[in-house]
Amino acid sequence: MTSNKQEDVVEQQDLESKEMWLRKFRMAKTQQTLTLMVERAIDQFHQKPSVLGAIYLAECQRERELEMGVLLNR
Repeated sequence: MTSNKQEDVVEQQDLESKEMWLRKFRMAKTQQTLTLMVERAIDQFHQKPSVLGAIYLAECQRERELEMGVLLNR
């Protein structure tokens, strides 16, 4: 059995991972959808700078992918 502290640490590490956010943002097939997803994520985690950094990096990468026409989750 794991303690809540360990689960919180693992969850926090996932939230700080650009790859986790990129997987989520790859569900967006248009720029408008991506914008809505990012705004929601920022509203939810606005008090955690390290999470915001991961969100921003994933958003930038997904924007580039959309510009190039990459729609599938790799």
